[in-house]
Amino acid sequence: MIRALVAVALVAAAPLARAADPAAEAAQSYRIDTQGTTSDLKAGGKGTLVLAIVPLSKVHVHPQAPLKITLEAQGLTLERTSLGHKDAVDPKSEAPRFEVPFLAAAAGKQVAKAKLDFFICSDQWCVKQTRDVAVPVNVK
Repeated sequence: MIRALVAVALVAAAPLARAADPAAEAAQSYRIDTQGTTSDLKAGGKGTLVLAIVPLSKVHVHPQAPLKITLEAQGLTLERTSLGHKDAVDPKSEAPRFEVPFLAAAAGKQVAKAKLDFFICSDQWCVKQTRDVAVPVNVK
């Protein structure tokens, strides 16, 4: 009888244990996608840096919470170095995608770096995320 009660208590507590760490769940609930970024071009050529926050399950990027992306690059001249909700391809999307034109200023293996600050939310939680992304660009 005691074993049965313990088993029932453990089964009942399992969802609570998973829900007790929304930060860990949030960090695994999306990915940052750079597909579509110009990866090879000639010096002096124009390209596009693509960043997308892609939810993997029943989550979304909160449309009213702060979203800030800071960009920097050496050897690439970025058209913009700071982005927010309004700069997304679809500003009302719960999975925002950003496209930033750039000019390949110098030959070599260049890297565009992005720091993303945003809130990812489910029906149970909303958690601030900070991610650093490096996107390689080969300039010939």
